[in-house]
Amino acid sequence: MLELKTLKPPAGPPRQIAWAIEKLLSNRLWASAFLTITIIVVYWPVFNHQFQVQWDDQWVVINKYTSAGLHPENLWRVLTDFWGGQYAPVNELFYILIYTFVKYDPFWFHTACLAVHVINVLLVYHLFLKLLPRTTQFTASSVQRISLFTALLMAVHRFLVESVAWISASKNSLYTLFYLVALHAWLSYTKEFRFKYYLLTICWFFISFGAKEQAVTLPIGLLLLDYALDRNMLARRLWLEKIPFFLLSLIFGIITFYSQAANKEGILSDEPLYPFYQNIAFAGYAISEYFTKCLAPVNLSHFYPFPNAIGQPVPMRFWFYPVAVAFALVFLWINRNKKWITWSAAFFLVHIVIASNAIPLSRNAIVADRYVYLASIGIFFCMAYLLNNLFLQKTAYRKIIAGIAILYVLLLTVYAHNRSKVWYDSDTLKYDLRQLLNSKNVSSNEKK
Repeated sequence: MLELKTLKPPAGPPRQIAWAIEKLLSNRLWASAFLTITIIVVYWPVFNHQFQVQWDDQWVVINKYTSAGLHPENLWRVLTDFWGGQYAPVNELFYILIYTFVKYDPFWFHTACLAVHVINVLLVYHLFLKLLPRTTQFTASSVQRISLFTALLMAVHRFLVESVAWISASKNSLYTLFYLVALHAWLSYTKEFRFKYYLLTICWFFISFGAKEQAVTLPIGLLLLDYALDRNMLARRLWLEKIPFFLLSLIFGIITFYSQAANKEGILSDEPLYPFYQNIAFAGYAISEYFTKCLAPVNLSHFYPFPNAIGQPVPMRFWFYPVAVAFALVFLWINRNKKWITWSAAFFLVHIVIASNAIPLSRNAIVADRYVYLASIGIFFCMAYLLNNLFLQKTAYRKIIAGIAILYVLLLTVYAHNRSKVWYDSDTLKYDLRQLLNSKNVSSNEKK
């Protein structure tokens, strides 16, 4: 987008169009409408999608709790039972509410999941609109540009399609919704220091965990907001504020381990697990994959198997990844004075480590697209921040920079739209996996 320097439109149709678009999107209401319409265009195919009856929908969505409806006894079971090694009562309540009104109609389940994604994108947009002006490091136009581009990447990114187009993945988008609301509440608290906002943050933390266990990272997320706001990170008050959140995280973590043990999975079960040193290799690989696919979402699949069975050695190439991650961390530490790069990387790492196999959990895949849903915001923000800096510094190349950014977003939009079609039903999902495996085999044979 071009920087506005005058109140009058510039001469020439191309510049007038760019000026009009810039002025239109500088309005928060119109920008929100633009993001919403963009998401609907990208994910239009999901309105015709079916249930994934051979890929978790048959028990995660269609189950005895959903069918029992909004009865007190059923709601109590939802709050107290561990179902399939999971504890996600808020997510189950989400399904129950939809079922109560429309039964098992996939159209409405997909519509509800898409609506959650729209809300999340708008929450991200408004989160940075609230956060960045409080740091006094950005002009009003830069705040708008960075906030909008971050949200736009989240709206159209191909890597996030699984979390939106697959009903059983709603736990990821749903916990993110309440997590983001908690971050909004914390911003309000740090501005006014009113106790009601503190309590609201705790309440949203409870609800976010009720949707998915990955919400246990919220205390670190709050610390990252404090860092972004230039609060004194050594202040006693700042750490005392976080004690209830860290205690809740500990309790939530214990609940998660017991929910997995109830299904004879996880570290509290007697089932064999990968040794810790192999988990380090898996974690390095997973973090690297999540990062690179946020930049270039290629070779996506709904299933990424572990490279070796339990008890078997890890392929040697996997030991490269933890070393690469370590070098990246050293590089970030050396350049820690670059505040927003540090913040972006920390936000990504904090929210992806818990899904990286560093902690042994009950998973049959080394990587899953849906786990990056919240963590990706850190990468998207970093891309928007760097693009804005480049845009401001290289004024002679603004058209080229803007053109590259527009082309990148358009490619993501087309790829995400096509990727969403893969999730039509279980047959299309299997076909996509076969195509990916065949292409890998062809590439391997060509190398030989």
